Amino acid sequence: MTFNSLSVSRPSRYALTVFGVLMLMTITVWAGFSEPAQAQSPTPNHYMEDSYPGNAFPSDDADAVVVEGLGSLDCSSFSEASIKSWTVEWTVRQRKVVTEISPQSACGSISEYEILLTRIKDYVEANAHYPSGRWAGFMLDEEPGYGFSPSQLESLNARVEEMMVNTPGMSWYFQEDQPNGWELSTYNAILGNSWPAGQAYTSSMVSAMNAVCSTYAVCVNAVTINSYNSSPWNSLSYVSGLVHDGSPWQNNYWNVGWYWGNKWRYG
Repeated sequence: MTFNSLSVSRPSRYALTVFGVLMLMTITVWAGFSEPAQAQSPTPNHYMEDSYPGNAFPSDDADAVVVEGLGSLDCSSFSEASIKSWTVEWTVRQRKVVTEISPQSACGSISEYEILLTRIKDYVEANAHYPSGRWAGFMLDEEPGYGFSPSQLESLNARVEEMMVNTPGMSWYFQEDQPNGWELSTYNAILGNSWPAGQAYTSSMVSAMNAVCSTYAVCVNAVTINSYNSSPWNSLSYVSGLVHDGSPWQNNYWNVGWYWGNKWRYG
């Protein structure tokens, strides 16, 4: 079973890192951020970008939309109904789409987030147009400042994997985490079997992503850049060039030969 095969509905994270493992066979020592070994290859040639429920497609350059769900549950920045309906709406418009949820202890418990994600999944699978090929699943933004402990997040992610493994087609989950927010082993454990999409906003974040690649062979990333950073940190090609080894995330359901990054923005 390979990540590129359309017949594989849900590969593990480790199946996604084959390219990184092969490259790491030639590297015995991680050189550190200041001495990059080799950039992400190939350079990402497509990206997904945030859009609030009800807003327009993010930009002419984006090729997939990430429906923003920050503050869901009791914080109510975006309602559950709007998150669900706009995820479905983008599939109706024949767009590639991801649903972002940021678990925050101030907004709800881990069990409440598990129930929320299950409800969203059930709604999208029942109402979207071709969800198996257009809906990549969830983008979970899990950060130390959001109040949950690593063990709580690991529990949530394990539940998401149990839930999503039975969905047809490509639908799974990304982790738009803060790589330098935890000890390296903790960050690796939180990633679980996700598709990593780590935040690469600073050199220390990139260093943590490189370290988890060299230490744990987690080397495939849909690198997340901050579109409000000053140049050149707002450039996907620049930032991906600082990420050692591995390759950008790709999935044949989202077109053969398309390699992906992720752009965070308000709007």
